[in-house]
Amino acid sequence: MAAVAAVAVLGGCSSGGAATDRAAASPSGSPTPSAPNSPAAPSAAPSASASSQAPSSGQSPQSDRSWPDVFTVINKWKDQPRGVGAPDAEAVHSKSVGLLNDTETRYGSEKGSKCWPERPTSLTALCAGNAAKAAETAKTSLSWISHEDPRTFTTLRANAGKVTKAVESYKAHACESAPAARAERDACWEAGWTIAQAYPLLRDGFNAALQAR
Repeated sequence: MAAVAAVAVLGGCSSGGAATDRAAASPSGSPTPSAPNSPAAPSAAPSASASSQAPSSGQSPQSDRSWPDVFTVINKWKDQPRGVGAPDAEAVHSKSVGLLNDTETRYGSEKGSKCWPERPTSLTALCAGNAAKAAETAKTSLSWISHEDPRTFTTLRANAGKVTKAVESYKAHACESAPAARAERDACWEAGWTIAQAYPLLRDGFNAALQAR
């Protein structure tokens, strides 16, 4: 996200009444001679470089571990036998496209997500906001199939559960406050990695349902 800096320009105005005031103060009525101009003191404007070095409030420690991308966690259903098909799987899939595309575009996904462990926003309120939206999207997805046979949409149910569990873990470890203990941070990054892949995981579930998986 690009930060926009607002610069305030202050304008000054000079008064023409100074000479008149000096004339009124002179016994002869003539203007008193002005003192020679002294060199102006250098302004104490703040250094631009100093302000640019201020720490950002939206940054946190980031993981030094390499994290696998989404291709390692999706499409696993293709190796599984077909299960029970849902008669409205196509309709539910069509409904999911707009929701997932919109949320993924707005909140980011995988390395573009604020929760990706290798990003300096992974243990901040920015990720916590993304996590809340991911949990909401998973809940909405499950609400669309709440009336279905529990043997249908098995991949979607499993993947939505992963997302929900990761969000709960992120909250439980107070990850947005960047915990000091390494074990806590590792748990946070693990949760963040799943949260960052929420939309691909949910999309994977809707795609799998088309194949009765």
